[in-house]
Amino acid sequence: MKNKLLLLLLIVFLISCDNNENKNITDNYKNLNVTILIDLSDRISLAKHPDQSEKDINIISSVVDNFKNFLSRKGVVNSDDKIKVIFYPTLNYEIYQSICDSLNIDFSTYEFHQRKKIYNSISQLYNKNLSKLYSLASKAKTFEGSDIFNYFKHRVVDDCIINDSNYINVLVLLTDGYIYYKNCKDSVKNRFSYILPESYQIKRFRKSNNWEDYFNKNDFGLIKIDNDLSNLNILVAEIDPIHHSPKDFDIIKKYLSKWFDEQKVDPNNYKILKTDLTSINKNLVNNYFEKIFMR
Repeated sequence: MKNKLLLLLLIVFLISCDNNENKNITDNYKNLNVTILIDLSDRISLAKHPDQSEKDINIISSVVDNFKNFLSRKGVVNSDDKIKVIFYPTLNYEIYQSICDSLNIDFSTYEFHQRKKIYNSISQLYNKNLSKLYSLASKAKTFEGSDIFNYFKHRVVDDCIINDSNYINVLVLLTDGYIYYKNCKDSVKNRFSYILPESYQIKRFRKSNNWEDYFNKNDFGLIKIDNDLSNLNILVAEIDPIHHSPKDFDIIKKYLSKWFDEQKVDPNNYKILKTDLTSINKNLVNNYFEKIFMR
């Protein structure tokens, strides 16, 4: 009887150790919550910028590859990760919205036995539907612009942040950096809701060597928004300064960095990339995500 009791205790102990080991393996990994916001302005016009669609798709493909890599490390069956593609505003873009809806993937909504199949189909799903989206959007007759300012003002907190310590929130913003929407042209002193190549708030800095001092001293910037984005990582890609003013990249970066800082984004959690060769930006995107994974 004594031997049987000892054997039973040993079995219980081994099962407990095995469960704790599996639990620790799972607990070492968090879940990703990735939102990809595309600026569907004339920056993707086939007539004006014939190669921009391909550049965007390559960036998003790199993001998807990193998303999948993250899942494979912890095991797809343990995944509650989420990834989606959006644009803003959605008015008059029903066809585009339908395509984006097909790219909204939430692993927590699938049964365990379904997750591997979804994982295996992500790359093909994204490539197929992104090609369709950009093919339609790049040939549009009119481009209303992308309201990035009001997305941050009204939507970013609810749309991009899951306030759960088990989630890593990432916003990937694809834009040329010239922020404009026809119904959003506000200003308060030296603060603005928009940046255009011909606008005062960027032209005045192009020929100045000490423009950053003037920028800081006179409190230039985008209009401050009282967001708490301390739980958000932001990757901005495809900033594309106009050809005769390459300095615009530094100026736009200054505007965006100050705006993110004021919304409490940790400076270590955001990165702003200039448009470049696919191979270069792919490495930069990979490095950015790898740093997120290692935290």
